[in-house]
Amino acid sequence: MTTNQGPAYLYRNDIANGNRGLRLRLTGARSNRDAIGAVVRLRTPDGSQMRTVRSGSSYLSQSELAVTFGLGPRNAAQSIIVEWPSGQTQEFQNIAAGRHTLTEGGNLVTQSRS
Repeated sequence: MTTNQGPAYLYRNDIANGNRGLRLRLTGARSNRDAIGAVVRLRTPDGSQMRTVRSGSSYLSQSELAVTFGLGPRNAAQSIIVEWPSGQTQEFQNIAAGRHTLTEGGNLVTQSRS
């Protein structure tokens, strides 16, 4: 992280509390390549979460293109629904915690567990 005309800072989260996460990197085929504008909805027994892929949210900002969800102690999400900018919708069931990639119209590919 940095500020205008200030030093840069690097922060690292070393908390190992046993909670899990799910990261999803989207690639558009009919939509734009970075899937900017795609909406991802995740459901667990604890409730729902929603993330939108975006490149930035304010002046001189940059947002990570992958979407990240916290699962708490759960090992999987019940479902993920991806609404692509092209209008196409994809749904997946019982998705394990970890890193995944998805190309528009394709299958969900697991990269690693987290």
